[in-house]
Amino acid sequence: MSTPRSAPAVARVRAVLLSALLMSCAAPPASTPTTPATPDSPVPPPVVSPAQTSPLAWSALAPSPTTLYEGQGTAAEGRLYVIGGFDHNDGQDPIATAAVHVYDPATDTWTTRHDAPEAITHAGVAADGQDLYVAGGFIGDHPGPDTDHVWRYDTRADTWTAMPPLPSPRGAGALVRVGRTLHYVGGTERDASGTDVRDDADHFVLSLDAPTMWHTAAPLPRARNHLGAAVLDGVIYVVGGQHLGDEAYGDVTEVERYDSATDTWTAVAPLPVPLGHVSASTVVWNSKVLAIGGVTTATHAGAIEGEEVGSVFAYDPATNTWSALTSLPGPRQSPVADVIGGALIVTTGSTAQGPVADTWQGR
Repeated sequence: MSTPRSAPAVARVRAVLLSALLMSCAAPPASTPTTPATPDSPVPPPVVSPAQTSPLAWSALAPSPTTLYEGQGTAAEGRLYVIGGFDHNDGQDPIATAAVHVYDPATDTWTTRHDAPEAITHAGVAADGQDLYVAGGFIGDHPGPDTDHVWRYDTRADTWTAMPPLPSPRGAGALVRVGRTLHYVGGTERDASGTDVRDDADHFVLSLDAPTMWHTAAPLPRARNHLGAAVLDGVIYVVGGQHLGDEAYGDVTEVERYDSATDTWTAVAPLPVPLGHVSASTVVWNSKVLAIGGVTTATHAGAIEGEEVGSVFAYDPATNTWSALTSLPGPRQSPVADVIGGALIVTTGSTAQGPVADTWQGR
Protein backbone atom coordinates (compact mmCIF):
# COMPACT_ATOMS: atom_id res chain seq x y z
CA MET A 1 0.00 0.00 0.00
CA SER A 2 1.05 3.56 -0.57
CA THR A 3 0.79 6.26 2.05
CA PRO A 4 -2.79 7.59 1.89
CA ARG A 5 -3.04 10.85 0.01
CA SER A 6 -5.70 12.68 1.97
CA ALA A 7 -3.38 15.68 2.34
CA PRO A 8 -0.20 15.19 0.32
CA ALA A 9 2.33 17.95 0.46
CA VAL A 10 2.90 18.44 -3.22
CA ALA A 11 0.41 16.58 -5.40
CA ARG A 12 -1.95 18.84 -7.38
CA VAL A 13 -5.25 17.83 -8.86
CA ARG A 14 -5.63 17.67 -12.60
CA ALA A 15 -7.14 15.26 -15.12
CA VAL A 16 -5.06 13.13 -17.43
CA LEU A 17 -4.26 15.22 -20.46
CA LEU A 18 -5.41 13.95 -23.81
CA SER A 19 -1.92 14.63 -25.09
CA ALA A 20 -0.58 12.00 -22.70
CA LEU A 21 -2.98 9.53 -24.21
CA LEU A 22 -1.89 10.32 -27.74
CA MET A 23 1.81 10.26 -26.83
CA SER A 24 1.34 6.77 -25.46
CA CYS A 25 0.68 5.56 -28.99
CA ALA A 26 4.38 6.01 -29.65
CA ALA A 27 5.81 4.44 -26.53
CA PRO A 28 4.43 3.24 -23.21
CA PRO A 29 5.41 5.31 -20.17
CA ALA A 30 8.16 3.64 -18.22
CA SER A 31 7.36 2.13 -14.86
CA THR A 32 10.19 1.49 -12.46
CA PRO A 33 9.70 -1.55 -10.24
CA THR A 34 10.88 -1.13 -6.68
CA THR A 35 10.68 -4.81 -5.88
CA PRO A 36 11.82 -7.92 -7.74
CA ALA A 37 9.15 -9.11 -10.15
CA THR A 38 8.33 -12.45 -11.63
CA PRO A 39 9.26 -12.84 -15.32
CA ASP A 40 6.98 -10.82 -17.57
CA SER A 41 4.93 -12.21 -20.40
CA PRO A 42 5.89 -10.66 -23.74
CA VAL A 43 4.18 -7.27 -23.73
CA PRO A 44 2.62 -6.16 -27.02
CA PRO A 45 3.16 -2.56 -28.09
CA PRO A 46 0.59 -0.09 -26.77
CA VAL A 47 -2.37 0.18 -29.10
CA VAL A 48 -4.60 3.17 -28.40
CA SER A 49 -7.56 4.27 -30.44
CA PRO A 50 -6.67 7.46 -32.36
CA ALA A 51 -10.22 8.70 -31.91
CA GLN A 52 -10.84 11.70 -29.72
CA THR A 53 -12.41 11.23 -26.31
CA SER A 54 -15.69 9.31 -26.58
CA PRO A 55 -18.66 11.13 -25.06
CA LEU A 56 -19.96 9.99 -21.68
CA ALA A 57 -22.42 12.22 -19.82
CA TRP A 58 -21.85 12.53 -16.07
CA SER A 59 -24.45 13.74 -13.57
CA ALA A 60 -24.42 14.16 -9.80
CA LEU A 61 -26.28 11.76 -7.52
CA ALA A 62 -26.90 11.76 -3.78
CA PRO A 63 -23.53 11.88 -2.00
CA SER A 64 -22.33 9.14 0.31
CA PRO A 65 -23.28 9.60 3.99
CA THR A 66 -19.59 10.08 4.75
CA THR A 67 -16.40 11.07 3.00
CA LEU A 68 -14.37 7.98 2.22
CA TYR A 69 -11.39 6.61 0.31
CA GLU A 70 -9.49 3.34 0.00
CA GLY A 71 -12.80 1.57 0.60
CA GLN A 72 -14.04 -1.47 -1.23
CA GLY A 73 -17.33 -2.37 -2.80
CA THR A 74 -19.35 -3.71 -5.69
CA ALA A 75 -22.92 -3.96 -6.96
CA ALA A 76 -25.38 -6.68 -5.96
CA GLU A 77 -29.03 -6.99 -6.93
CA GLY A 78 -29.28 -3.43 -8.23
CA ARG A 79 -27.52 -1.64 -5.37
CA LEU A 80 -23.96 -0.44 -4.81
CA TYR A 81 -22.34 -1.59 -1.55
CA VAL A 82 -19.45 0.42 -0.08
CA ILE A 83 -17.59 -1.34 2.73
CA GLY A 84 -15.06 0.16 5.12
CA GLY A 85 -12.33 2.54 3.97
CA PHE A 86 -10.70 5.57 5.56
CA ASP A 87 -13.40 8.07 6.46
CA HIS A 88 -11.30 10.85 8.00
CA ASN A 89 -7.90 11.79 9.42
CA ASP A 90 -6.93 12.39 13.03
CA GLY A 91 -4.52 15.09 11.95
CA GLN A 92 -1.83 12.60 11.02
CA ASP A 93 -2.94 9.10 10.07
CA PRO A 94 -6.13 8.07 8.22
CA ILE A 95 -8.80 6.47 10.41
CA ALA A 96 -10.49 3.29 9.17
CA THR A 97 -14.17 2.45 9.47
CA ALA A 98 -16.19 -0.77 9.46
CA ALA A 99 -19.32 0.98 8.19
CA VAL A 100 -21.35 -0.41 5.29
CA HIS A 101 -23.27 2.05 3.13
CA VAL A 102 -25.63 1.07 0.31
CA TYR A 103 -26.68 3.23 -2.63
CA ASP A 104 -29.98 2.51 -4.41
CA PRO A 105 -30.13 4.22 -7.82
CA ALA A 106 -33.87 3.54 -8.06
CA THR A 107 -34.51 6.05 -5.27
CA ASP A 108 -31.20 7.96 -5.29
CA THR A 109 -30.80 7.25 -1.59
CA TRP A 110 -28.23 5.79 0.78
CA THR A 111 -28.87 3.45 3.70
CA THR A 112 -26.61 2.01 6.37
CA ARG A 113 -26.22 -1.70 7.15
CA HIS A 114 -24.58 -3.63 9.96
CA ASP A 115 -20.88 -2.91 10.25
CA ALA A 116 -18.32 -5.30 8.82
CA PRO A 117 -16.64 -7.52 11.46
CA GLU A 118 -13.56 -5.28 11.39
CA ALA A 119 -12.51 -1.85 10.16
CA ILE A 120 -10.87 -2.62 6.85
CA THR A 121 -9.35 -0.97 3.78
CA HIS A 122 -7.73 -2.29 0.60
CA ALA A 123 -9.69 -5.56 0.50
CA GLY A 124 -10.86 -7.35 -2.62
CA VAL A 125 -14.63 -7.68 -3.11
CA ALA A 126 -16.63 -9.91 -5.45
CA ALA A 127 -20.37 -10.56 -5.77
CA ASP A 128 -22.27 -13.81 -6.21
CA GLY A 129 -25.97 -13.05 -6.36
CA GLN A 130 -27.00 -11.70 -2.96
CA ASP A 131 -23.64 -12.56 -1.40
CA LEU A 132 -20.52 -10.39 -1.29
CA TYR A 133 -17.09 -11.82 -0.55
CA VAL A 134 -14.44 -9.63 1.09
CA ALA A 135 -10.85 -10.95 1.06
CA GLY A 136 -7.56 -9.69 2.44
CA GLY A 137 -6.87 -6.01 3.04
CA PHE A 138 -5.40 -3.91 5.82
CA ILE A 139 -6.99 -3.91 9.26
CA GLY A 140 -7.63 -0.74 11.24
CA ASP A 141 -6.13 2.73 11.02
CA HIS A 142 -3.17 3.42 8.75
CA PRO A 143 -0.74 1.74 8.67
CA GLY A 144 -2.69 -1.33 9.69
CA PRO A 145 -1.43 -4.90 9.26
CA ASP A 146 -2.30 -7.03 6.25
CA THR A 147 -4.78 -9.84 6.85
CA ASP A 148 -5.76 -13.26 5.53
CA HIS A 149 -9.38 -12.83 6.62
CA VAL A 150 -12.18 -13.64 4.18
CA TRP A 151 -15.83 -12.80 4.88
CA ARG A 152 -19.16 -13.52 3.22
CA TYR A 153 -21.79 -10.82 3.53
CA ASP A 154 -25.42 -11.81 2.86
CA THR A 155 -26.95 -8.58 1.59
CA ARG A 156 -30.53 -9.77 2.18
CA ALA A 157 -30.02 -11.03 5.72
CA ASP A 158 -27.48 -8.28 6.53
CA THR A 159 -25.19 -10.84 8.18
CA TRP A 160 -21.47 -11.60 8.07
CA THR A 161 -19.91 -15.08 8.06
CA ALA A 162 -16.22 -16.03 8.25
CA MET A 163 -14.87 -17.99 5.28
CA PRO A 164 -11.63 -19.99 4.85
CA PRO A 165 -8.69 -17.56 5.13
CA LEU A 166 -6.28 -16.78 2.33
CA PRO A 167 -3.10 -18.91 2.40
CA SER A 168 -1.21 -15.85 3.70
CA PRO A 169 -2.01 -12.26 4.69
CA ARG A 170 -2.32 -9.87 1.79
CA GLY A 171 -3.49 -6.30 1.20
CA ALA A 172 -4.33 -4.26 -1.90
CA GLY A 173 -4.92 -7.31 -4.09
CA ALA A 174 -7.90 -7.97 -6.37
CA LEU A 175 -10.80 -10.40 -5.99
CA VAL A 176 -13.10 -11.56 -8.80
CA ARG A 177 -15.50 -14.43 -9.40
CA VAL A 178 -15.49 -16.67 -12.48
CA GLY A 179 -18.44 -19.04 -12.41
CA ARG A 180 -18.37 -20.75 -9.02
CA THR A 181 -14.76 -19.88 -8.23
CA LEU A 182 -13.23 -16.89 -6.46
CA HIS A 183 -9.83 -15.65 -7.67
CA TYR A 184 -7.57 -13.46 -5.50
CA VAL A 185 -4.51 -12.05 -7.28
CA GLY A 186 -1.59 -9.79 -6.42
CA GLY A 187 -1.29 -7.58 -3.37
CA THR A 188 1.45 -6.64 -0.97
CA GLU A 189 2.80 -7.74 2.42
CA ARG A 190 3.67 -5.55 5.40
CA ASP A 191 6.18 -5.89 8.19
CA ALA A 192 5.48 -5.22 11.87
CA SER A 193 6.02 -1.48 11.39
CA GLY A 194 3.34 -1.27 8.69
CA THR A 195 5.81 -0.85 5.83
CA ASP A 196 5.06 -2.53 2.50
CA VAL A 197 7.97 -4.92 2.07
CA ARG A 198 7.06 -7.32 -0.73
CA ASP A 199 4.66 -7.34 -3.65
CA ASP A 200 3.05 -10.64 -4.54
CA ALA A 201 2.20 -12.36 -7.79
CA ASP A 202 0.30 -15.13 -6.03
CA HIS A 203 -3.03 -16.28 -7.41
CA PHE A 204 -5.37 -18.03 -4.97
CA VAL A 205 -8.65 -19.74 -5.89
CA LEU A 206 -11.61 -20.92 -3.79
CA SER A 207 -14.50 -23.08 -4.99
CA LEU A 208 -17.82 -21.70 -3.78
CA ASP A 209 -19.38 -25.15 -4.17
CA ALA A 210 -16.84 -26.66 -1.75
CA PRO A 211 -15.37 -23.69 0.14
CA THR A 212 -13.02 -25.53 2.48
CA MET A 213 -9.64 -24.04 1.55
CA TRP A 214 -7.90 -21.89 -1.05
CA HIS A 215 -5.62 -23.41 -3.67
CA THR A 216 -2.98 -21.86 -5.92
CA ALA A 217 -3.23 -21.18 -9.64
CA ALA A 218 -0.79 -19.69 -12.16
CA PRO A 219 0.73 -16.51 -10.67
CA LEU A 220 0.55 -13.07 -12.21
CA PRO A 221 3.35 -12.43 -14.70
CA ARG A 222 4.37 -9.43 -12.57
CA ALA A 223 3.88 -8.85 -8.85
CA ARG A 224 2.11 -5.64 -7.88
CA ASN A 225 -0.60 -4.12 -5.68
CA HIS A 226 -3.44 -1.57 -5.95
CA LEU A 227 -4.35 -3.30 -9.23
CA GLY A 228 -7.80 -3.57 -10.77
CA ALA A 229 -9.50 -6.72 -12.04
CA ALA A 230 -12.72 -7.51 -13.88
CA VAL A 231 -14.30 -10.49 -15.64
CA LEU A 232 -15.56 -10.25 -19.23
CA ASP A 233 -16.89 -13.32 -21.05
CA GLY A 234 -15.37 -15.61 -18.43
CA VAL A 235 -11.88 -14.10 -18.79
CA ILE A 236 -10.11 -12.21 -15.98
CA TYR A 237 -8.46 -8.91 -16.94
CA VAL A 238 -5.93 -7.48 -14.47
CA VAL A 239 -5.27 -3.77 -14.97
CA GLY A 240 -2.42 -1.54 -13.80
CA GLY A 241 -1.34 -1.32 -10.17
CA GLN A 242 1.78 -0.10 -8.40
CA HIS A 243 4.93 -1.42 -6.72
CA LEU A 244 5.08 -1.32 -2.92
CA GLY A 245 4.02 2.13 -1.67
CA ASP A 246 5.56 4.09 -4.53
CA GLU A 247 2.92 6.28 -6.17
CA ALA A 248 5.48 8.42 -7.99
CA TYR A 249 7.59 5.82 -9.81
CA GLY A 250 5.69 2.65 -8.94
CA ASP A 251 2.53 2.91 -11.06
CA VAL A 252 2.51 0.49 -13.98
CA THR A 253 0.83 0.10 -17.38
CA GLU A 254 0.70 -3.70 -17.50
CA VAL A 255 -2.56 -5.45 -18.40
CA GLU A 256 -2.97 -9.23 -18.55
CA ARG A 257 -5.79 -11.65 -19.22
CA TYR A 258 -6.24 -15.00 -17.47
CA ASP A 259 -7.90 -18.05 -19.01
CA SER A 260 -9.10 -20.34 -16.23
CA ALA A 261 -9.62 -23.21 -18.68
CA THR A 262 -5.88 -23.36 -19.44
CA ASP A 263 -4.56 -21.68 -16.26
CA THR A 264 -2.52 -19.25 -18.37
CA TRP A 265 -1.85 -15.51 -18.41
CA THR A 266 -1.37 -13.47 -21.58
CA ALA A 267 -0.21 -9.86 -21.85
CA VAL A 268 -2.55 -7.57 -23.79
CA ALA A 269 -2.30 -3.92 -24.81
CA PRO A 270 -0.99 -1.89 -21.86
CA LEU A 271 -2.73 1.12 -20.39
CA PRO A 272 -2.09 4.47 -22.11
CA VAL A 273 -0.55 5.78 -18.85
CA PRO A 274 0.74 4.19 -15.64
CA LEU A 275 -2.24 3.76 -13.33
CA GLY A 276 -2.78 2.45 -9.80
CA HIS A 277 -5.45 2.74 -7.10
CA VAL A 278 -8.16 1.30 -9.35
CA SER A 279 -8.89 -1.76 -7.20
CA ALA A 280 -12.57 -0.91 -6.65
CA SER A 281 -13.10 1.03 -9.88
CA THR A 282 -12.25 -1.46 -12.63
CA VAL A 283 -15.53 -2.64 -14.14
CA VAL A 284 -17.12 -4.11 -17.26
CA TRP A 285 -19.41 -1.81 -19.25
CA ASN A 286 -20.73 -2.25 -22.80
CA SER A 287 -18.43 -5.25 -23.42
CA LYS A 288 -15.35 -3.25 -22.43
CA VAL A 289 -13.12 -3.19 -19.36
CA LEU A 290 -13.04 0.27 -17.78
CA ALA A 291 -10.40 1.70 -15.44
CA ILE A 292 -11.92 4.70 -13.65
CA GLY A 293 -9.93 7.35 -11.79
CA GLY A 294 -6.87 6.28 -9.81
CA VAL A 295 -3.34 7.62 -9.47
CA THR A 296 -0.81 8.12 -12.26
CA THR A 297 2.77 9.34 -12.58
CA ALA A 298 3.12 13.09 -13.17
CA THR A 299 5.91 15.66 -13.33
CA HIS A 300 5.61 19.06 -11.64
CA ALA A 301 8.49 21.54 -11.65
CA GLY A 302 10.84 18.71 -12.54
CA ALA A 303 9.65 16.50 -9.68
CA ILE A 304 8.07 13.09 -10.27
CA GLU A 305 4.91 12.66 -8.21
CA GLY A 306 1.83 10.52 -7.97
CA GLU A 307 -1.30 12.40 -8.98
CA GLU A 308 -5.01 11.70 -8.65
CA VAL A 309 -6.81 11.53 -12.00
CA GLY A 310 -10.36 11.48 -13.29
CA SER A 311 -9.62 9.61 -16.49
CA VAL A 312 -11.87 6.83 -17.77
CA PHE A 313 -10.03 4.38 -20.03
CA ALA A 314 -11.84 1.60 -21.89
CA TYR A 315 -10.23 -1.62 -23.15
CA ASP A 316 -11.88 -3.46 -26.06
CA PRO A 317 -10.80 -7.12 -26.18
CA ALA A 318 -12.16 -7.45 -29.72
CA THR A 319 -9.57 -5.00 -31.06
CA ASN A 320 -6.97 -5.10 -28.26
CA THR A 321 -7.13 -1.30 -27.99
CA TRP A 322 -7.64 1.32 -25.31
CA SER A 323 -9.71 4.46 -25.78
CA ALA A 324 -10.59 7.39 -23.54
CA LEU A 325 -14.12 8.15 -22.42
CA THR A 326 -15.21 11.47 -20.97
CA SER A 327 -13.37 12.00 -17.69
CA LEU A 328 -15.06 12.13 -14.31
CA PRO A 329 -16.15 15.61 -13.19
CA GLY A 330 -13.08 15.62 -10.95
CA PRO A 331 -10.03 13.51 -10.10
CA ARG A 332 -10.48 10.57 -7.73
CA GLN A 333 -8.04 8.23 -6.05
CA SER A 334 -9.51 4.84 -5.08
CA PRO A 335 -13.20 5.44 -5.79
CA VAL A 336 -15.78 2.65 -5.65
CA ALA A 337 -17.59 1.98 -8.93
CA ASP A 338 -19.81 -0.51 -10.70
CA VAL A 339 -22.52 -0.77 -13.35
CA ILE A 340 -26.22 -0.81 -12.41
CA GLY A 341 -28.99 -0.73 -15.01
CA GLY A 342 -26.52 0.07 -17.76
CA ALA A 343 -25.20 3.16 -15.94
CA LEU A 344 -21.81 3.68 -14.34
CA ILE A 345 -22.05 4.59 -10.66
CA VAL A 346 -18.88 6.10 -9.14
CA THR A 347 -18.68 7.19 -5.52
CA THR A 348 -16.25 8.42 -2.85
CA GLY A 349 -12.45 8.42 -3.25
CA SER A 350 -10.01 11.22 -2.53
CA THR A 351 -8.47 14.31 -4.07
CA ALA A 352 -5.36 16.21 -3.04
CA GLN A 353 -7.52 17.97 -0.46
CA GLY A 354 -8.79 14.80 1.20
CA PRO A 355 -11.58 12.20 1.04
CA VAL A 356 -14.88 13.08 -0.65
CA ALA A 357 -18.49 11.87 -0.63
CA ASP A 358 -19.47 12.70 -4.23
CA THR A 359 -21.46 10.18 -6.25
CA TRP A 360 -21.77 10.38 -10.03
CA GLN A 361 -23.66 8.56 -12.75
CA GLY A 362 -22.28 8.09 -16.25
CA ARG A 363 -24.23 7.12 -19.36
